[in-house]
Amino acid sequence: MERTCNWILKTTDGEWFGSPVDIFRLVKGVSTDTRTLCPNQLYIPLTGEHFDGHQFIGQAVERGAAAALWKKGRPLPESPDIPFIVVNDPLKALQQLAAGYRAESRVKVIAVTGSNGKTTTKDLVASVLSERYSVHKTKGNLNNHIGVPLTLLSMPEQTDLAVVEMGMNHSGEIAVLSKIARPDVAVITNIGESHIEHLGSREGIARAKLEIREGLSSDGTIIFDGDEPLLRLYLRDETRSQIRVGWLEDADDAPEQAEVMGTRGIVFRSRKKGTWFTLPLLGRHNIKNALYAVEVARHFSLTEQEIASGLANANLTGMRLELKKAKNGMLIINDAYNASPTSMRAALDLLAEIEPEREKWALLGDILEIGEQEESYHREIGVYAMKKGINRLYTIGERGRWIYEGAVEAKNSAQTLVHFHTLDDAVNSLTKEGNQKSVLLVKASRAAQLDQIVNKMTEGA
Repeated sequence: MERTCNWILKTTDGEWFGSPVDIFRLVKGVSTDTRTLCPNQLYIPLTGEHFDGHQFIGQAVERGAAAALWKKGRPLPESPDIPFIVVNDPLKALQQLAAGYRAESRVKVIAVTGSNGKTTTKDLVASVLSERYSVHKTKGNLNNHIGVPLTLLSMPEQTDLAVVEMGMNHSGEIAVLSKIARPDVAVITNIGESHIEHLGSREGIARAKLEIREGLSSDGTIIFDGDEPLLRLYLRDETRSQIRVGWLEDADDAPEQAEVMGTRGIVFRSRKKGTWFTLPLLGRHNIKNALYAVEVARHFSLTEQEIASGLANANLTGMRLELKKAKNGMLIINDAYNASPTSMRAALDLLAEIEPEREKWALLGDILEIGEQEESYHREIGVYAMKKGINRLYTIGERGRWIYEGAVEAKNSAQTLVHFHTLDDAVNSLTKEGNQKSVLLVKASRAAQLDQIVNKMTEGA
């Protein structure tokens, strides 16, 4: 975003505190963090339970901020070195700026939401579309009420297509994001159990994900999981164009003749057009994510050859079924970024399927935000791991112990179970016991910090 202070003032309906000349100062982008703020950016001081961005205005000035927003009612700095725009709520103003910038842009927006697979799908969509267009996408998973506005405001003026990931914890949040981004295409990857703690049921989760339609253009297209009955039910009366992707016979597109090529990925054919695609990703569940990207690309008139090239050369965000090699020679599947019961089972399916000559080990930890049934969900994962023939199951964390206890009831005499009490215990044991004949899946919710185990085991490998 490159706009004048005057544009920011009008867009946020703020109050100006600066010289008449400074009101025409050009601002190049925004920042909410003085540690990464660049010269000539607008500093937006956000506040939270444990932080207050207003306290860092000195650092913002030192790093070259062109101007700053300021919350109404708070005393302004005594000797301001930069102009201020006083607003009722800096967060709301950030969202207003993003909505205003998006409204003035010629860009087409693809919004991606779902319980699982959002980030992978976003990366695949962006990779394919980049074969022809100038594409801007969400970095990492900046997908919430702060991340989505920052994503839009960091979009270069010459962008053709923006791929925006949208996440949520509570009802109403996706609606806000959709109205800011005003998507032309909406992708709903699936409905799982994530955030069921806040939304009460899978039905509640489905309704929350479908809020993505709130800002969808009147001639927009919805691409969604055609295997999910709830989405089919709630979209029954939707008048905008729909594309169902899945394995069922009546899907608009489905994968055929899918074949796993070990750790090199997957090949499959699109039933709709007969095109063969190669996906350099682990896990059969990612075939559907790839088909979402295929359908988005077809919507924007890419050729089948361009789509195939974009999928084959996909560049993905880390810690999602990422292959790494430990110092002891063990192969590690790092999927430590997030987890739900659905994605945990999918990862165990993958582990059981690949590298048949190696022993299958799994290190599993806590799954968060899955509500009152969390104990039974974790115990079921333990049973599932044993039924998939996992040779060694390691668990960690308070909820991870439930996985362990569920596995105890289902294990056979040849299967090994260990529960770790600390991350260091896990690192020491797995480093000592692991070898070239084993492959280890590492998966839990992000808060479990199992990526630290992977980093310590692979450092210098």
